[in-house]
Amino acid sequence: MTVFIKDSLPRKIHKDVAKEIMQYGNVYAEQVGFIETPVTEEGKKRETLRLQMMGGEFCGNAARSLAAYMVYSSYPGLNKFQDKYLVELEVSGAKDMVLCEVSPTQKSNEFYSKINMPLPLGIDEITFNYENGSLNISKVELPGITHFIVYSDGIKNKESFFEEFKSKSNLDKLDAFGIMFYEPHKNFLEPLVYVRETESLFWERSCVSGTTALAYALSYDKKENLNIEVNEPGGKLLVHVNWHEEKIKSIRLDGKVTIVAEGTLHI
Repeated sequence: MTVFIKDSLPRKIHKDVAKEIMQYGNVYAEQVGFIETPVTEEGKKRETLRLQMMGGEFCGNAARSLAAYMVYSSYPGLNKFQDKYLVELEVSGAKDMVLCEVSPTQKSNEFYSKINMPLPLGIDEITFNYENGSLNISKVELPGITHFIVYSDGIKNKESFFEEFKSKSNLDKLDAFGIMFYEPHKNFLEPLVYVRETESLFWERSCVSGTTALAYALSYDKKENLNIEVNEPGGKLLVHVNWHEEKIKSIRLDGKVTIVAEGTLHI
């Protein structure tokens, strides 16, 4: 659940605005993105928009959603190819432009939005001592956020695990990170994401960057292409990983985006 702020606001107040909006007594959302004009020469040249997330992190779901919103609102100059729109965006936490492919559906407020994700910067395998045993965890670093893939079978209290993992793992240098609790027999991913700037911790209904990290880890382990449908609390995400010449060349994710409300918010 993402809220986009269309008014131009100074970044120094993004954190306070986002905290207010995400409260249960307000709009209540998992995250807030601020729509800005581009800051890079490439973005200005393409006359597109910039997505600045509330803590400066990268968010694939928010990027997919903004691309869908641009199609929904008939943003000028979009590149249409057959029945799909190709939308390039600037996104916080990503060095390069992010490409999304948006397909309208029979419902005017519903779209399928596919994103070419920035490739992870690296992967490490770590061992974490927990209760009376140890867990093998994949640490996947993406531009703007780091995710930890945790096989959750046997973890009874996941929030307690998060607190223990956070306190023992020296994560103070990370602006944003997620614990991706994964149940392989159900192919079910439960994302818990922390953003330091807003001190927010959310059980997200869907997490594109976390799904990317999971798919990267699985493909890296098997050394082969991967096509997988990942079940998450908010629905399904389809992910395709292209493994070529002993490395991962691209990761694409697709899923439904629904625009449910728009209007004026008083703070």
